[in-house]
Amino acid sequence: MLEILSGVDEEKLVECHGHFRTASCIKCKSNYDGSECRRIILEEQKAPNCRRCGGLVKPDIVFFGEGLPDRFHRLLRKDLKKADLLIVMGTSLTVAPVSLIPTMVSPRCRRVLLNNELVGNFSVKKKGRDIFAEGDCDESVKKLCKMLGWGKELKELNKSTQIKEKNSK
Repeated sequence: MLEILSGVDEEKLVECHGHFRTASCIKCKSNYDGSECRRIILEEQKAPNCRRCGGLVKPDIVFFGEGLPDRFHRLLRKDLKKADLLIVMGTSLTVAPVSLIPTMVSPRCRRVLLNNELVGNFSVKKKGRDIFAEGDCDESVKKLCKMLGWGKELKELNKSTQIKEKNSK
């Protein structure tokens, strides 16, 4: 969601855990308006029903135990072949298949972990392919952007994408 709010094109994203922008029937798979689904869940505190078959409708998110979207698997295979840098941020790397991605990249692919703790099979050997930046993700990203000369751009982007509260009258 944050990526969309900041202006990243949906085609450049792989939201492996889904999103709330759209919804669909769990029985017939018919599309359902995401905003309406959200409204019914939050305001009426019930699950919407499909207008086509009467089945239950849920946001297009992936619950624990459900399979990830086909788009995830299709693009993962394609992207793994081309990756020369993998950045992993703020994770325990405990739930597969996403937790396995760092082990799937080419041995020539550099891997950067921005995290509170060392996780997965990341290593801190001096001449290895991994870099571990221990600490808060936001602060690590700010530091990285400053090192790359993107500090001012990051501040401007952050300011322009702040979520504005609606006036409550």
